[in-house]
Amino acid sequence: MTTPTPRRQPPDVRREQILDAAARVLVERGLAATTMADVAEAASVAKGTVYLYFTSKAELLAGLRARYFEDFAAMLDGPPAAGRPAPEVEAGIERLVAASYDFALANHRLHHVLFHQAGYGEEDTFARARTVLAELIGRGRAAGELEVADPDLAAHFLLHGLHGVLVGATHRPPAERERERLVAGVTELTCRALGVRNGPGPRPERGGAS
Repeated sequence: MTTPTPRRQPPDVRREQILDAAARVLVERGLAATTMADVAEAASVAKGTVYLYFTSKAELLAGLRARYFEDFAAMLDGPPAAGRPAPEVEAGIERLVAASYDFALANHRLHHVLFHQAGYGEEDTFARARTVLAELIGRGRAAGELEVADPDLAAHFLLHGLHGVLVGATHRPPAERERERLVAGVTELTCRALGVRNGPGPRPERGGAS
């Protein structure tokens, strides 16, 4: 049973309530079975209220995708995690991998509805991540931490690899210490691929790139 919400809400608050309700219903029922009436019921508002904010189901999906992109970008731009000191590129890569993993795990069912069931490509999902990584690579080149001829191409290549790892991680039951293993492993592999100097600790012992 849904909890009634106050009748009068600021428009931005009401809009978020409708999007929250839509996300819940879509994940529970799937895209084809979800109606605007279902969303209205879940949001505890009249169907006409939903149409004041979203004129169609397609527009509602567009609103959810836009918020999905904004939430992912906010996680990528969040403060660095506390931990051992590391060169800027390595620390930035670790932060990006961790944020991507956490977001994918928390939103994989909604992601499936918004992109796979709706028939939309996933390229825009990773646009912000690609920009963040390309900027990291560019700063690393300028600081002498690494040498990459084409930062944008390198970012594109590496993010496709990260995406493949995340797809596998979200389609199996989470194991103990899985997050730690995945974040550390992908960070190390990415640093190796970029030739980051003074990268993760195990690299010198394994004869990695200097």
